[in-house]
Amino acid sequence: MPKMKTKVGFAGHIKEIEVDVPEKDPAPWGADAKLKIVGTDVQRIDGVLKVTGRAKYTHDQHPKGMLWGKILHSPYGAATIKAIDTKAAKAIPGVVAIHIVKDVGRPLQYHGDEILCVAAETEDAAEEAMQAIVVTYDRLPVATTIAVAMKDDAPMVFAGDKNMAAPKPQGDKAKAQAAIAKADKVIEARYETEVQTHSSLEPHGTMATFEKDGSLTCYVSTQSTFGCKGEAVKVSKLTDDKVRVISQMIGGGFGSKFSLGVSGRAAIALAKETGRPVKVMVSREGEHTTGGCRPGSQQKMKAGVRKDGKIVGYQAEIHGTGGVAMGGTGAANPAIYEVGEKFKTESNVVTNQGPSAAMRSPSWPQGIFAMESFLDECAHAIGMDPLEFRKKNINDEVYLAQWALGAQKIGWSGRNKVPGAGKGPLKRGMGMASSTWRQMGGPKCEVDVLIHADGTVEARNGAQDIGTGTRTLMAVIVAEELGLKPSQIKVSLGDTQWPVGPGSGGSKTAPTIGPAARQAAYLAKGKLLELASKKLGVAAAELRMEDGLVAGQGKSLKFADAAKLVGKNPITVRGERLANYESYAQQVHGVQFIEVEVDTETGYTKVLRVITIQDAGRVIDKLLFESQLVGGVIQGLSYALLEQRILDKNYGPQMNADLMMYKIAGPMEMPEIVPIAFDIANAGNNCGMMGVGEPCNIPTAAAIANAIFNATGVRVRSLPITPDKLLAALASKNGKAI
Repeated sequence: MPKMKTKVGFAGHIKEIEVDVPEKDPAPWGADAKLKIVGTDVQRIDGVLKVTGRAKYTHDQHPKGMLWGKILHSPYGAATIKAIDTKAAKAIPGVVAIHIVKDVGRPLQYHGDEILCVAAETEDAAEEAMQAIVVTYDRLPVATTIAVAMKDDAPMVFAGDKNMAAPKPQGDKAKAQAAIAKADKVIEARYETEVQTHSSLEPHGTMATFEKDGSLTCYVSTQSTFGCKGEAVKVSKLTDDKVRVISQMIGGGFGSKFSLGVSGRAAIALAKETGRPVKVMVSREGEHTTGGCRPGSQQKMKAGVRKDGKIVGYQAEIHGTGGVAMGGTGAANPAIYEVGEKFKTESNVVTNQGPSAAMRSPSWPQGIFAMESFLDECAHAIGMDPLEFRKKNINDEVYLAQWALGAQKIGWSGRNKVPGAGKGPLKRGMGMASSTWRQMGGPKCEVDVLIHADGTVEARNGAQDIGTGTRTLMAVIVAEELGLKPSQIKVSLGDTQWPVGPGSGGSKTAPTIGPAARQAAYLAKGKLLELASKKLGVAAAELRMEDGLVAGQGKSLKFADAAKLVGKNPITVRGERLANYESYAQQVHGVQFIEVEVDTETGYTKVLRVITIQDAGRVIDKLLFESQLVGGVIQGLSYALLEQRILDKNYGPQMNADLMMYKIAGPMEMPEIVPIAFDIANAGNNCGMMGVGEPCNIPTAAAIANAIFNATGVRVRSLPITPDKLLAALASKNGKAI
């Protein structure tokens, strides 16, 4: 493995390092790389299909003879099935089959728990059957909140098991307590975050069909084509070569669409039973109750701070609930900050709520909301500017550079020196928060690149593009390597008949597929240069490909003419994702500075401006990168101010399981969002890429909360920050009662 020197870092902070580069991998793009397309604004190659409605999603699949599937959900938070009567439903014209998911005697542990699935000739017939089925329930008591579930006499969500798992301690409690006791100032606070449902525009769903040869094809709205294929193999009991999963377009997937789920498994079972294609799409109510969510949390924090702003000790006690799900309920803090001696416990509390699922940056938005709010409270307690306070507790040149840029862009020096200052009911304020993530991608992933004699170039991978622009990213990388335009590259994704690719989780898709695509293009280029070498009489090592030409030593060929040398069989090369190597940074950095306006008479908060700055190593497509930053802010704003799952505390049903009463940010809530791609030559792989999808969602809620405090002088410590909470806080400050 040859060693190679490359330049890494960002403007004003460039250094040279030595990396081990595998022989068949191209040299990493260093800070001094002369790139024509990478880092520019390239529009999505599937954009026209989407805006014209020609893009085909799972819901758009409607083969001849297809049956419609509908799922019957539990209406209660906890119950046992005593009887299921399907006679009337089976008698309805058009009803073909009924697949039982949970039979008599089975427990139902949350509103939305799946009971059965009906397959019918029409959607209306399936809906009518849902109304005709009679299920007799033995309704049980529920524990729908962390507080209730933790009581000694609380109903047990899982029979025979405690609702709260034993705490997981981190750090030394005695040392943390001693350090805090010696500090100049001790600060304590308690924070809460509400459940946030996934609410993808396209619901979960599968259209399953058994082909004439006995093979199974599944169209799935999924974040993991190969994961779903493996699941479909088990459900169908077919061999791997007899199962194919296709996911050409996905209408949103924030972490809940890795599995076939009940809908997919029911579609396969019903397709097998009936011998006909079956499509099962989850209802909007089902999406809210069963489609996955970000866990809720309660977080108690305590810290000891010196007068100079240095945190010397830190304690945190975290309780999180993912409903009936058993994991992923922690809170990521203290995150990037140095807090001296620390001690932290995290406990999972099960409740009669729909199961959580990985959701964009799992455990981070709730953890950072609490941590970054707490930092502002610590700064306020000792009379220090929040930005200066953070500088006292970190040692990272990237954050310092991003903070300086963000402060300049937002006009931080003009913020309220005294929170709540200013006359009149409309108060403005500024806040900030930071984030991080660790994802450089890695094996296993393969990409095929083909160069045809007619000049057509193809890039193929079986993984999905969940809307982040993976197709376009691959086109940019292949085009850069071959000296072509992205529009000249045909990218095929979302079909397991093509080479293996990753599931879209942890922001790993781009940094996993990208380097494999570049290696494939690099190797394909080498083969084409060998053919051109004979034609031009110039050694292949002396030739280069750029601007649509193959050129060297004063001689050149148009790419189209060089491609003609390929002949009948195209150049076909399979690139593979190799392990990462030495890099500039093992994490990404992100900061957000936000300005809000609060109407202190109505409690309404309007976010005015958001400066979002993010690095993720080398920026491949600036337009796609900025799109991710904007999307992250929108979702974070919605989490901060609007989204709240409301459960009936007596019986457990979700009272707002729709998009009318479950509030999500829309056009009227949109602020001015300024996305800034902070490009860093990272060298961790041949593209120098890292993941960006999740970190840009992390700091928004915390920055908004801090801006509200700066505007009003009152702190709301629970999400969402709704007008009633803010008015109550303002009334308390003014000594009034609401």
